[in-house]
Amino acid sequence: MSTEKQLIEAAQKDKLEFVKLYDAHMKDIFSYLMSRLGDRALAEDLTSETFMIALTKIDTYVYKGKPFRAWLYRIAINEMNKHFRENKKTARTHNVLKHEGASLSPAADKDMKDQEDKDREKVHLSMLNEAFEQLKEKEKNLLSLRYFDDLAYKEIAEVMGITVSNVGVKINRALKRLNKLTSLQTT
Repeated sequence: MSTEKQLIEAAQKDKLEFVKLYDAHMKDIFSYLMSRLGDRALAEDLTSETFMIALTKIDTYVYKGKPFRAWLYRIAINEMNKHFRENKKTARTHNVLKHEGASLSPAADKDMKDQEDKDREKVHLSMLNEAFEQLKEKEKNLLSLRYFDDLAYKEIAEVMGITVSNVGVKINRALKRLNKLTSLQTT
């Protein structure tokens, strides 16, 4: 089994070897973009664009012991932000709460209390989604990378270009802001 460094070096020598890096990271990048955009076609397009950029710039990539996917996440975020800038009127990040679209209808054997609980949950998720939309793009990126892509603080720091300790501070602030925005909706 090849190490990531060996895969990168092989791709730098032969572009056909890039497919191994693509196979290793495509699902993570697509999942991140899908969670932020909520639009499958757009997430597919931006995932494709991310890997096209990575392929064309693989020769300039210098392995420094950091995960290769951090570089890919950074490209993906840049492409998403570019898309938002170019499409300001229609650009809207969709919820990262994947459950909103899930069916919350009760099974035939469930009683009314179960239905009420599910309805409350759906309302809560909707409010959380609305509050999430009000966050700044950097806050959305931080929370998405941490809680939906399950990246470690160190990897988030590399993706976002900030220190590890700053990641914790910024995530904490974003969560407090999200909590405040959610509580404002209930008052």
